[in-house]
Amino acid sequence: MMKISFIISSLKYKSGIERVACVLANALYNSGYLVEIINRDTKKNKVAYPLEKGIEVYAFSGNYFKFYQSVEKHIQSSKPDYIVLHNMGKLSLLLSFLTISFNSKIISLEHVAFLSRPVWVQFLYKIRAKKINKIVTLTNNDAQAYSSFHKNVTVINNSSPFILSLEKPSYCQDSKTVISIGRLTYQKNFKDLLLAWSLVNNEINDWSLDIYGTGEELHYLKKLIEDRKIRNVTLKGQTDNVEQVYSNAAFYVMSSRYEGLPMVLIEAQTFGLPIISYDCPHGPAEVIDHDKNGLLVEDQNYKKLAAAILYLINNPDKRLNMSAQSLQEAKKYSVEFIVGQWEKMVFTK
Repeated sequence: MMKISFIISSLKYKSGIERVACVLANALYNSGYLVEIINRDTKKNKVAYPLEKGIEVYAFSGNYFKFYQSVEKHIQSSKPDYIVLHNMGKLSLLLSFLTISFNSKIISLEHVAFLSRPVWVQFLYKIRAKKINKIVTLTNNDAQAYSSFHKNVTVINNSSPFILSLEKPSYCQDSKTVISIGRLTYQKNFKDLLLAWSLVNNEINDWSLDIYGTGEELHYLKKLIEDRKIRNVTLKGQTDNVEQVYSNAAFYVMSSRYEGLPMVLIEAQTFGLPIISYDCPHGPAEVIDHDKNGLLVEDQNYKKLAAAILYLINNPDKRLNMSAQSLQEAKKYSVEFIVGQWEKMVFTK
């Protein structure tokens, strides 16, 4: 039976990378693989998302160097067939130094765009990448960047953790709630979403914006809301029922500065939500077919973001048509399809 070791920085937070790791681990386990997950801070009883009973979770604390030492020692004992690194920037670089004395292949799953990383990380990664057997990217654009210095690059999308319903949801037409979900960080740029919503307030009074997530910019965003007197917006914090959040929304808005393949956009599509997003590097344009299942907005232009929000608010029939298209697009992100891609292109026997 083939054994796979996932290595990820953390399993603590309810964010996209943790959800992707847990969903993929569960799907592979249910397909007959032995699966273990190694991370820096979380034991199995405190993992943010559910894992199958047979999946082992190991937490190795300490700085990056101590983590590396613990991982190397564990890998030598565990002897997996494949080591999958869930990389957000530095993890694959660090673990490219692993000394492996058996026939194990290292796979780096790249969750954020290569060109969004610090220049020194890009430079060192190019040098160390030869130690990685295969690089898996989430988007075609990112694959081009990696292919310039690595000969074995493939593209596999993230999967949605939710079951797809092909019935047109009425809530996208009836609801008056706009949602956004993500860590309250510089990358996610909720500042622009709030500035856009302040412009929406000038014309619309009976709609609300709910932002879900926690992070270091919480107090900054609260102050921005107060200083600008932005109405009908709530910072909801973390949610334990994201399905209900999607099901009660009219549409989804994302204002990120950069992305990999945004998990929230895939999830929103599974619930048939129209999507508005900045056309930032590199993922949104690969999920959104402009004016069909959503709207792509000029990158980092909050005034045009506000105009797009107003357009969908004022056009319920358009929202319903986009909803139907979102459900069709969501088929290619089903768990079954994505696991098949991993088996076909990565876990070859």
